[in-house]
Amino acid sequence: MSHSRIANTFDTWATAGKGEGMEKGHGDVVFQVIPQLGIRPGDQILDLGCGIGWATRALAKVAAGAGAVGVDISPEMIAKAEALHSYTIRARYEVMPFEALDLKDNHFSHVFSMEALYYAPDIDQSLAEVLRVLKPGGRADIIIDFYSDNESTQGWSDTIDAPMTWMSEAEWITKFENSGFEDVGTTRVVDSRGPGEEVDFTPGNVYPDWASRVRFHEAGSLWIHAKKPG
Repeated sequence: MSHSRIANTFDTWATAGKGEGMEKGHGDVVFQVIPQLGIRPGDQILDLGCGIGWATRALAKVAAGAGAVGVDISPEMIAKAEALHSYTIRARYEVMPFEALDLKDNHFSHVFSMEALYYAPDIDQSLAEVLRVLKPGGRADIIIDFYSDNESTQGWSDTIDAPMTWMSEAEWITKFENSGFEDVGTTRVVDSRGPGEEVDFTPGNVYPDWASRVRFHEAGSLWIHAKKPG
């Protein structure tokens, strides 16, 4: 999948208001994880695939003097992020691909990502870039819902008509280890709001029936956490 095609897809999503929907859909999981990241005053955080920047802003507010940079391939998503920005926090937003981050070496204490890495055309190069921009000892915390242990997600790529990397939890761990990270581990994070109410459920392409929706919720989001050596 080319970067231009990815950008066009997410530009369309931004125009349709799906950026705001991502915050509603993923916010509970993200706000469970953020307090566990160990962000300290003055830390610099990279939000990979920031969309409209809601997580970027949340990360920048965790500790005094912390700052965050959100990057996304979609100019429309970044435009919305900038429009929503508050000048009371240290955050900025840039258009760039994961495989070629125009950012300094050894700069960030944390790289965070929610539901974005599997869209990258080149996962290995993207992880190489994450490793490069992290400080020695810095953390990568990547959260995804699209992984093969969560069988309910199998048809997502066809549903949105976009190539996506669908790997198992074990394969993701190996991918990070082979990219040079250490202390690689995973945690399942289950949305505390539950799957919703069956009476309110409407079948669709993503969840064709209530059982698939429940299975997706019970599998949880996959949080991959790893450290740059040093």
